[in-house]
Amino acid sequence: MKRLTLTVIVLPALLAFGACARPLASGALSAGVAAAREDRWDEAVRYWRAALEQDPDSAAAHNNLAVALEKQGAWEEAGREYDAALRLDPANAEIRVNYESFKSRLEAGRKKGP
Repeated sequence: MKRLTLTVIVLPALLAFGACARPLASGALSAGVAAAREDRWDEAVRYWRAALEQDPDSAAAHNNLAVALEKQGAWEEAGREYDAALRLDPANAEIRVNYESFKSRLEAGRKKGP
């Protein structure tokens, strides 16, 4: 009985402590990913901006925000976010691939003209 009582009291306390120890931005990052998967880009942008308010040095949040802004047609702002992501994590292959794809789409759009 004592062991069960200890488990009932200690386990929730440890779980709560672990949840608090997580970086705050990770919740917003995950929520943004969930919104993006459902093509809710305005919502994803809000989550990733919130993540950046909590952690301005998050390369992942800058990258994700860049993708969302690109989806919305905000090309200049997307470019700035990609630049920030690369500045923070220049060796990140995923960010590099996203940025190179962005540049290709941007160039193709320029060639098409208005």
